[in-house]
Amino acid sequence: MNSWAWLRLWQWSCDAPGGLPLERRRGYEVMSQIFLIASLGHMAYACVLIGLQMPWVTLLNLACVAANAVALMLHRRLQLRRAMTVKMTVTLVVLSLSIFGLGPDAGFEYYFFLLLCEMLISDMGARYKVAMSVSIGSVAVATLTLAPLATPWMAGGAALHQELQIINLVAVFLVLGLIMWRLHVITERCEHHFRRDATHDYLTTVLNRRAIFHEADMLWHQQRHFTLLLLDADHFKQINDEYGHTAGDEVLRHLANTLRGALREHDRLGRVGGEEFLIVLPESEREEVLAVAAHIRQCLSDRPCQLDTLTLPVTFSMGLAASDEAALLSEVIDLADRRLYRAKSAGRDQLVMGELESVETTA
Repeated sequence: MNSWAWLRLWQWSCDAPGGLPLERRRGYEVMSQIFLIASLGHMAYACVLIGLQMPWVTLLNLACVAANAVALMLHRRLQLRRAMTVKMTVTLVVLSLSIFGLGPDAGFEYYFFLLLCEMLISDMGARYKVAMSVSIGSVAVATLTLAPLATPWMAGGAALHQELQIINLVAVFLVLGLIMWRLHVITERCEHHFRRDATHDYLTTVLNRRAIFHEADMLWHQQRHFTLLLLDADHFKQINDEYGHTAGDEVLRHLANTLRGALREHDRLGRVGGEEFLIVLPESEREEVLAVAAHIRQCLSDRPCQLDTLTLPVTFSMGLAASDEAALLSEVIDLADRRLYRAKSAGRDQLVMGELESVETTA
């Protein structure tokens, strides 16, 4: 199996089911990767134990590989608590047997701390975390207290114990470091998704109402000149009524993509209502705004919305207001809104940019 196949298998094992809410995906992916990392770590450790000619500990270690594989399968079926219980139970039994078999000075006690860290960073409920953490601590204390009183039943001398102690310490640091790195990567990705969802419209993927107004507010407080271009799709209700809301959604996506492609790099686009969009144009003079508006209409004319065999030409009514036309940002927004209303009242498919001025931006 080549590296790409292994990578796809890893990705498949970690990917959350489609129906899982975004807020639960982080915890799901973290535990999936913990099960995978633990399985790979135990397999690598089994190879080391074979080299040290320790068959019993090797078999116990392979039992942990099987337990993590079963836990991963249960986890993929969203039986999260059962998956964690299987992993923790088998691993605690294996650790206890290893410590009783070799004695308490071989370094296996380090893994109790690793299990505790895995439990604390998991997405389990508080009661389960407390109960399992107490169980881990109780097993650790009982094992380390009783093991010196028992006779080790596995062969091994002081040199082997010292070697195992170093190997176990290095293994714990490597596994814990890998888990924390993957936790950081997953957390960063989930936070990016949360930030995107908080600032972007779910349907069109452009900025949402709050985010686009925040862009304008930042420019206002920086005392930078900017222009607002408020757009409303003409006869959109008729499209919804005649072709259905699914067709209406496709039209909105088409309009958003067309606007996005027609704007300059530093312009900002947001959806502020059902079929209303707002464009913030920083440091833009009147001629530049007119050119942008004309380009938008040209793009809509050249690429009408296609729904299967149906072609739906859509136009925009536009209202424009510059930041230096009012004393407050809210007044600039209201001014653009009033001019948009005038554009629609005057026949649609035009731009109003002054109290007495209507400019048809014919392409």
